Amino acid sequence: MNCRCKLSSSHQVAGLPDRFRPRFLEGLAENELKAILSAATHQQFNGFSVIVRQEDAAERLFLLTSGRGRHFVLTSDGRKISMHWVTAGQIVGGAAILSTPSRYLASTEMLSDGCALAWERQTIREFVSRFPILLDNALSISITEHIEALIAANISVNSDEAGRIAQMLISLASGIGRVSSDGIEINVGNDDLAVAASVTEFEVSLTLDGWEREGVLTQGPGKIVLRRPELLITRGNPQLPA
Repeated sequence: MNCRCKLSSSHQVAGLPDRFRPRFLEGLAENELKAILSAATHQQFNGFSVIVRQEDAAERLFLLTSGRGRHFVLTSDGRKISMHWVTAGQIVGGAAILSTPSRYLASTEMLSDGCALAWERQTIREFVSRFPILLDNALSISITEHIEALIAANISVNSDEAGRIAQMLISLASGIGRVSSDGIEINVGNDDLAVAASVTEFEVSLTLDGWEREGVLTQGPGKIVLRRPELLITRGNPQLPA
């Protein structure tokens, strides 16, 4: 596991990984940041382990420091509906910040090995009272990340199958994509992409094969490399000429 968290000999959190600047902790003075980090516990997760579970009491807030995960919900008939991805630097379990005890609205699972800093609800609530910038940061994250994902999902509903796949690839490239010499690499399988875009795996396979022949992307086991991501924008926006 590629964990770069700074821990003391007693495994207490001593600092953030080098060049790691999560939005949730922006604007804090050095002594304020040190106080918050010292109250956190460090946790490691294996791939496909569940960090929080839908409907459980929101008793902990997590800040992902490595790895990536995904939110999902289970419907009353047992179907698993995938939501947006989370990457290092993002928080999980934000309902724990609320003044009124609440429950997690969705589950979050890891898609790779990773680690996180965690705070008990009472602890993070005390820090929110002491340092209101934390609440401002959480609200900013909610608006610019979560609501943005909701808008993209609603736009996608009004697109055809190829448009929805294109929208999802653009969203994933922005969220979990990694720039390489070949393009933007996204670790996602056809099955996950089909669920996220609300299409069949056959439609995903057919569409990706066509785009690969056009040079838009290349495919590999469990990954897609966007070679010309700009060409997906017109496919994801039905108002633009393809």
